[in-house]
Amino acid sequence: GPGPGPGPGPGPGPSPSPSSLLSPSASSIATLYNPSFQLLSTSGVCRTDDKNKGNFDELWGKSYPECHDMCLFSRGCTGFEYTVKGKASRCKLFKGPILSTLPVGGASCYKKASKTELGPHKKRL
Repeated sequence: GPGPGPGPGPGPGPSPSPSSLLSPSASSIATLYNPSFQLLSTSGVCRTDDKNKGNFDELWGKSYPECHDMCLFSRGCTGFEYTVKGKASRCKLFKGPILSTLPVGGASCYKKASKTELGPHKKRL
């Protein structure tokens, strides 16, 4: 008579869920270690010139990482300003050179660092 056939193959194993990788604290790390931007002021707005008009895009309701990334990946962006007033948040993407800051509570001004500025300050993680 014929012999016994092959046994059952291995079933699909349990797949690990990737949801454990997403944590709300990940976004706050960007504010602590940020090689692409130079923090000019933690309590002030960016100033480009005396009038400070027409050389920035103003966006409301954006998160800090959204504002940061939009400036980072925009070639014309020289820096950004992030302001939180109560529940409202305002993101300004600047197109002109940021010359100074003006003290304003709740606002932070970040200037995009040039590649020469980044060179010697690179940190090994």
